[in-house]
Amino acid sequence: MEILIPGLILVGFMIWASTRIKRNAAKAFEREEIETQGFSITKPEGFLAPVDPPDGLLFSAHSKDFGSEEAERIRCASAELSRFDDAHFDEICERVKTDSIRIISEQRGVIGERRSTIIVAERSEHDVEVETSYRIVAGDQAVYQLAVTVLLGHKEEYSSKVDLFLSSFNLK
Repeated sequence: MEILIPGLILVGFMIWASTRIKRNAAKAFEREEIETQGFSITKPEGFLAPVDPPDGLLFSAHSKDFGSEEAERIRCASAELSRFDDAHFDEICERVKTDSIRIISEQRGVIGERRSTIIVAERSEHDVEVETSYRIVAGDQAVYQLAVTVLLGHKEEYSSKVDLFLSSFNLK
């Protein structure tokens, strides 16, 4: 009896803590508006955006799920935002084309007085074919590249989320 009461209290505390952790983890995958001093972007539901992106990136996010078979170590979808200082807009666009297997589409224009291009390309990542949608925007002192990559077998599942990433990305 002396052990039963502290044991019940411990079990109750563990259940409470577990519920809180699960609830907070689920919130991390909800849709989120991300605002920084340099840009804004909307992270769709089902993606996790680490607070500190890997070196060289301004923003990164990835889906919860991984691919299957030869793609089991690759996320179904991921997004990365890079900044290229002292680079030319056309140079970054050409680099994307050079690194691709096939260009599916390319749209150029001016949005908010900034040159912008959306390039959709097939490429290989770790010997797995993926489709990457790039949004390249000329900033005042740098060129920004948002790359949203999806495993080919999951294109339809993530198409609306890719569109949200690309359309919501804005420089300030």
